[in-house]
Amino acid sequence: MDYIQQFVALVDGVKLTLLIALILCNFITGIAVSIKTKTFNLKGMGDFLVTRIMPYIVGYFGVGLLALIESSWAWAVTAVWAVILATLVGALLQNLRELGISLPGSLGGGNNFD
Repeated sequence: MDYIQQFVALVDGVKLTLLIALILCNFITGIAVSIKTKTFNLKGMGDFLVTRIMPYIVGYFGVGLLALIESSWAWAVTAVWAVILATLVGALLQNLRELGISLPGSLGGGNNFD
């Protein structure tokens, strides 16, 4: 039982809540984009969940399990969380742009490196 509590302490809390919230936001905005572009289909929803969402969840929990086995890897949980978070925020911003919502260039919509 002690291992389960340690695992939950590594991967649960604000990190997991934020990941789930961003996944749901991406899912909902992705559906909205597909309806807007008239490309919506139920199979696409299933494919999205399996090919886009499951790797995030499996990767995050997998690193959590690795950190449970080898405590020197505890930092990797936060690192993987940050990478997944950045990816999900980027996808959400892209969905919002595809819905026609104007976003500032500083949010990745413009070329700020010129």
